[in-house]
Amino acid sequence: MPLPPAAQHAWEDTFRSDEAGRALPPRHHRLLMLDVAGSPARQDAAHLEAALTALEERHGHGPGGILMCLGWGPGWFERHTRLRSPVGRPVPMARWENPVLEDYDACLHLASDREETLTEAAASLFGPGPQDQRGRLVLRETRSGFVGQGLPAAHRPGAGVPADAPLLLGFHSGLRRNQATEEEVSIPRGPLAGGTTMHVSYIVLDTDSWYEQHEDERAALMYSPRTTAKEAHALVEDAESDRTELAAVAAAHGRVGHAQATGRARLADRPRINRRDFATMDHGVPGTHFVSLQRTMEDFHATRAMMNAADASTHHGGIGVRRNNGINAFMDVRSRATFAVPPRAERAYPGLPALPGPSGPSGPPA
Repeated sequence: MPLPPAAQHAWEDTFRSDEAGRALPPRHHRLLMLDVAGSPARQDAAHLEAALTALEERHGHGPGGILMCLGWGPGWFERHTRLRSPVGRPVPMARWENPVLEDYDACLHLASDREETLTEAAASLFGPGPQDQRGRLVLRETRSGFVGQGLPAAHRPGAGVPADAPLLLGFHSGLRRNQATEEEVSIPRGPLAGGTTMHVSYIVLDTDSWYEQHEDERAALMYSPRTTAKEAHALVEDAESDRTELAAVAAAHGRVGHAQATGRARLADRPRINRRDFATMDHGVPGTHFVSLQRTMEDFHATRAMMNAADASTHHGGIGVRRNNGINAFMDVRSRATFAVPPRAERAYPGLPALPGPSGPSGPPA
């Protein structure tokens, strides 16, 4: 069995593709939101690493087995290490938002095509047995969800979700050139070299109002007012969205597309974030767990600021901060959290002080 790559977030080489060539992410996901108990030591890091390695060896690296990505929040670095946190704390990202700004020590993202694999993995890490981590990690919350053809409709029968939709709003996500590559979101140097940063949002969706609209209206709000539903469903490489013509298109059509607005954050025509979002019915409510990877949190902030399209109302009186403005009117961000994702070799309690050597804190001279 090949060894998992050095980058925890390097998942995409394992993805299959649909008949059109679109990447197929794992169908089932869990976010385990964690806090640290006590003061972890090197033996705790070794125990956690052994448990994660055992899961990878048991199931294999990939959607057919298991994919994992463990990030650490600002509080972990501030309370347990001598390092400055590589990520800042979360903040509201729109003036209409009032999210819970979370302070979890860590988030473990698990993904697999087999839901039972995720159940088994969580039970292995937080239940009786040799891999039990409850001596040092407290499982505060489990968030679950899905992405893939047929799953949203199965979870929301009779709610208007198309039978073949991969996500609750009905359209494809993660088109190749609409995503930053894993290499582009990898940090090239410094204490987090080879890793990335992760933003996790819990978003509630108003799917009832969304599906009261004609499919072409939904396509216009998701992509661009000049994109039809037929064109949207045929997209493979990128979300064609008139992003360089937002002012003229908004003035002519009285609305703005989500991809159109967000696309303005690109640098050198390249997106700045890699999305790992998935649909959810947590608490019985349709929503999205939005997981975003980026080289710096500024890349996420810039992308979200463009998505808000706060300037769009200046181009047409019918556009407001949420009205006729992408998908802003159909989403409510309930919480935000930020994490640093180290490379795989340092994923277990990164930044712990080194053990004292025989000749003092630094050991014997070289």
